Amino acid sequence: MWGSHLKRRGRWWHYYRAVPVEFRDVEARELVSFSLKTTDHAAAKLKAAQISLDLDQEWAAAKARGQSLQAGEAADRYRAGVEVQGRHGMTPKSSAELTDQEIIDRLRLLISGDVQSIEQKALLGLVEKPKLSLSQAFDRFWAHIEDEWMRVSHDQQRTKRNVYLKAIRNFEAAVGAIPLYEIERSHTLKFRSWWVERVKTEGLKPYTGNREINSLRRMVSVNFDIDSEARPNPFSRVRLKEEKEVARVPLERDQIEAIIVPGALPKLHDDFVMLVRLLINTGMRPVEAIGLELADIDLNHEIPHVHVRKNATRGLKTDHSERLLPLVGVSLDAAKALVLQGGWGKRLGKNMYATSVINRSLRESGIVTDPRQSLYSLRHWFQDQLTKRDVVDRAQAQLMGHRFQRPKYGYGKDLSELRDIIQPFAITPR
Repeated sequence: MWGSHLKRRGRWWHYYRAVPVEFRDVEARELVSFSLKTTDHAAAKLKAAQISLDLDQEWAAAKARGQSLQAGEAADRYRAGVEVQGRHGMTPKSSAELTDQEIIDRLRLLISGDVQSIEQKALLGLVEKPKLSLSQAFDRFWAHIEDEWMRVSHDQQRTKRNVYLKAIRNFEAAVGAIPLYEIERSHTLKFRSWWVERVKTEGLKPYTGNREINSLRRMVSVNFDIDSEARPNPFSRVRLKEEKEVARVPLERDQIEAIIVPGALPKLHDDFVMLVRLLINTGMRPVEAIGLELADIDLNHEIPHVHVRKNATRGLKTDHSERLLPLVGVSLDAAKALVLQGGWGKRLGKNMYATSVINRSLRESGIVTDPRQSLYSLRHWFQDQLTKRDVVDRAQAQLMGHRFQRPKYGYGKDLSELRDIIQPFAITPR
């Protein structure tokens, strides 16, 4: 439905429109996208038509006022100046970077009268490049990638943001509070050396340092794109040497059976014990399970099951993650207990906290001693059971929420068939 600026996500219609080139100097966004809060196509078309009309009028009015080149924020003025140069077929440059011939060409254009008076300074490269702090650069970056984080839970958003904000704090602690456009190669190499020292003296993992370097590289790259900045990213090819990553391994059946013995995890809150049990026979990701709302759990159906889907609490890792999962054994009991207590309450969506607490409890219990094992190893165990029983690839993908590589026809296994696949290896209450 691109012609009417409509895009369907699940059952809901969204407004989805790229900003026209002629209005990009008065509109900071490159893409306008948001939910129309309706599942009705006719209603969505009417809303989209009115929104398009309002946006066109708003942009035209802003253009007539020369709004962006008169913006209070230096960053907005600079971005607008870059857009003006590009719109007239010129490579965006500051006045100091212009050759004599380029200055003459631009002056000729001004004399021709084809340029609005408000655009003259921009064409001559006289709109000053902003001194953006890294915190301001992050705010621009975060707004620009809204399409990436708007579909995930608040907990996931917070975690994602914190990676970038911590990287900024560490960079400024190591190098100083340097504005974005004054960061040079020497600064990024100094930050790398700072991390090498921390790895050596504090026993931290090179992966952690690389994650911060990669975060800063991406943040700088997006800001350069916003401003049409052509110079190389100073963080390019800067990284620490990493050790070979240790792969997770599945839990063993006897470990899982030991975990579900009443009192086996004495320091663990009942909610988290319930979460562990819910994961065992479903293969769900922890974030999927603790993001279940009551409406996602159907115990009155002929085959009790959960519906893993996007809800108000959290999004999904991929479109393939949406699925129906039958409940059997300890997972069925856990779902019943969850419904009986009225849902997760304050635990709803708190995946990072829950995972951390449960992993610590599993290690303290002495049941899980291999550092390659964690709560997520329950999902690996579930996958292993499917593989050992030669469950067909499509059914495996359906249960795990993975993409099925070959062309997909029909609807796959129904709930009773999926239950019959899981039942033979399911862990039952003790």
